[in-house]
Amino acid sequence: MSHALSFHLTLTLSILALTACGETPTQPETGGDLAPPALALAAAPNTWTPMAAPPFDQYTGGYSLGMAPNAAGQSVVYTFGSSSSDDGATGGRVRAYDVATNTWSTKGSSTHMWLPNGVGKIGSRLYFSGGYSDSRSLPTPTAELWAYDYSRDLMIRKAPLPIYGSEGVSGVIDGKLYVLPGACSGYDWPNAGYCEEEPTRRFYRYDPATNTWVAKKQAPHFHRMGAAVVIDGKLYVAGGVAGVELPRTLVAALDVYDPTTNTWRTLAPMPTGGAAAGAGLHGKFYVVSGGQTYAYNPVTNQWKTRAAAPSGGGGFGSVTRVTLDGNTYLFMATGNQSWLYTP
Repeated sequence: MSHALSFHLTLTLSILALTACGETPTQPETGGDLAPPALALAAAPNTWTPMAAPPFDQYTGGYSLGMAPNAAGQSVVYTFGSSSSDDGATGGRVRAYDVATNTWSTKGSSTHMWLPNGVGKIGSRLYFSGGYSDSRSLPTPTAELWAYDYSRDLMIRKAPLPIYGSEGVSGVIDGKLYVLPGACSGYDWPNAGYCEEEPTRRFYRYDPATNTWVAKKQAPHFHRMGAAVVIDGKLYVAGGVAGVELPRTLVAALDVYDPTTNTWRTLAPMPTGGAAAGAGLHGKFYVVSGGQTYAYNPVTNQWKTRAAAPSGGGGFGSVTRVTLDGNTYLFMATGNQSWLYTP
């Protein structure tokens, strides 16, 4: 298969995944007259509550979420990357959601890419790598690593990811960023940073103190468009897709990486496979995939099926943990809709 065709299939898969999340032209917008988020505190356990609509059009996709506290200690969620006519289909401005006020704002910084390898918070910066850009006549993968200083609304370029990777996941352990890209571009193979085969299990660690990357042990399974979380100093990665030809193989595998031994271990698989997004709550790994919410308990190595995700939500990179008045929730945003999950 040509690399150009493979790339078009990648975009097709992304669109299909977002459609599965309920982002259709007929889907109603939500937001304007919603109840304030304080009402979520009274929501019944295991429920999703609609929140203010993100300032995107309904066709927007491909952004990942990162969370950081504001000066008052309340959570603010930031979006990185998107593909939409709103911003000339080149990525777009960073958007910020204030959980305490249930409001969105548009920041001055831009990303100009979409489908990055997740987001990780180190210190007062949010790091994200890879994705696709419009630097050529066709959208092409990038290896760029950026650190977003949210207190100053400033993008800082860092040492690039060793490969042109995208659609992956990230996690932070002991102040270092671990990145498992989901796909590696063959656009300019065999030049450095490109791959002969698009699916990848290559795994890297970035040290912000030295601004350097090192390769770590490859993952046991492909996790393109998967979900990840760090619990007790280990990186858990679940779900995603594998392969090049459509329809892609749905991945249900759950793998955990231990940085102290540089080893992976495969645990109990998800009840279903496919594109996923997730975050940690109360020591458990919550994953939204295929319109369903699941909770994984690392102590018992068991999954529990929870509430159905609203409108089939839970696309790639669209979930993060937030705190409101001392309580923790899942926050999910897909296209121009967002929700808060009460565990």
